[in-house]
Amino acid sequence: MPIQLTRFGIFLGLLFLLPWLALIALGGRWLWEHGWLFYGVGAITAFLLLLSGLLRWRSKQTKALVIEPLVITPNPNWPDTALPAWAAIDELAKNWSARTDLFTDQGNLLKLSNEVLITVAKQFHADSKHPIMEFPLPYLLKLIVLVCEDIQHEVLDKIPGSHAVSVGNLLRYKQWYDTLATVKQAVDVGHALFNWPSAALGKIRSSLLGKGLNLVTDELRQRLVNAYIRKLGYYAIQLYSGQLTLEAIAPTDTLTQYAQQDKTQAERDAKSVEPLRLLILGQVSAGKSTLINALFGEIKSAAGLLPTTPEITPYVLERDGLQQAIVLDSPGYAGLQHDEVPLALKQEWAKIDVILMVCNAAQAAREADAQQLNAIRRYFQEERQNQALPVILVVATQIDRLRPVREWQPPYNIQDPQRPKEHSIRQACAAIAQDLSLPLDHIVPVCMASEHAAYNIEEGLIPLILEQLNEAQRVRYLRCLRHQQDISYWKHWKQQAIQAGQLILKLGAKL
Repeated sequence: MPIQLTRFGIFLGLLFLLPWLALIALGGRWLWEHGWLFYGVGAITAFLLLLSGLLRWRSKQTKALVIEPLVITPNPNWPDTALPAWAAIDELAKNWSARTDLFTDQGNLLKLSNEVLITVAKQFHADSKHPIMEFPLPYLLKLIVLVCEDIQHEVLDKIPGSHAVSVGNLLRYKQWYDTLATVKQAVDVGHALFNWPSAALGKIRSSLLGKGLNLVTDELRQRLVNAYIRKLGYYAIQLYSGQLTLEAIAPTDTLTQYAQQDKTQAERDAKSVEPLRLLILGQVSAGKSTLINALFGEIKSAAGLLPTTPEITPYVLERDGLQQAIVLDSPGYAGLQHDEVPLALKQEWAKIDVILMVCNAAQAAREADAQQLNAIRRYFQEERQNQALPVILVVATQIDRLRPVREWQPPYNIQDPQRPKEHSIRQACAAIAQDLSLPLDHIVPVCMASEHAAYNIEEGLIPLILEQLNEAQRVRYLRCLRHQQDISYWKHWKQQAIQAGQLILKLGAKL
């Protein structure tokens, strides 16, 4: 309710001001009699101007700090195709943050929600006529629930007093403050005539208070808008990339069926955490079996001139830094095309996290290796878009046969080669990296010849595998997520079929 001034109120105000006005008049007279009036007025004026300038500079340089920022980051387990979608959401949030009517206009809120979903959907279903509709209905309901729950927690935890103060209260307080400021203008005019220094300070204080309130409300609105856009975009990416699940599952906490089979075949006890899976690939006689023996430190697979692995053979590897890993030995290949890849090997591509490709560093024939890797890359691009390409590392074997052949005096520094052998090893690794389209630091040279002690397995290969664990864990997460979603998909079909059959039986009984 607006405040109204009465004559009695004005009279009381004047009585309150008279002692202060008299004190100011007496002080001014004393300064005048002693010849200090102009100095006093000048000093007060300079002080007020300095104070006003500092306050103005501070208000422009400093942002409101009363509300903790709502930080929303992308999921590290997202596939690579999700990163452009998140960048588009980030740009969308910047464009909408200046809107002031988002939470008061339902039309704008609906428009924004639709724009977020379309932005993400186009990233994953660019070929669809209606990309925004590419999801089952229950997943949309799950998305709405997740967004609402997260926004609720963000507001409760990071905005002080949000559970007690309504948005309407904030608006009413702002309106009351504006009304009070209007009423005070009449009193301020009279007050400024007699006590202009105090009036100036009061004006500055009230101005900053009004700007501060506007700054807080603007910050609150902008951060809520940003939180809504990014949370909706986050779960939209989860939805359209196939990572949103109807059940609360942790994909890597349960063994997949094929991992369980491999562990049983390897005669080891199953654990509750999905192991990392490494696939050994290589041409005939490249040194795959010898590499497995070196990894385990004992004879695990027969090594010879002819391929000894007729099918995929799993082994359980336990080392420091690796909770548990399954090493899959595969048959050697040579000159295989994509359609000619043995079915048993092709079925393993979607079930692995790390590929260890064994290449003979002393041989330049690597076309078969390049064909194999290109086939795997095409497979993930065309048939497994929502999974991540496994980490690919190359083990360059038989480096002792590089020139000069008779020289073997490890260790060798290929990062800064000085000796002839070091130059030969680096050139061989660079050639492999170029032929297979891989980074040079993903190529590790080793020697596993029977006449020499194993070289650069413990010093180079194992540290490289451990260095790539973070990326391998992301591949494992997406692999297990796909597996759990497949199980959930068929489980729902089974439950729905049972319920439909029960309904048919009930209808038949009534008829």
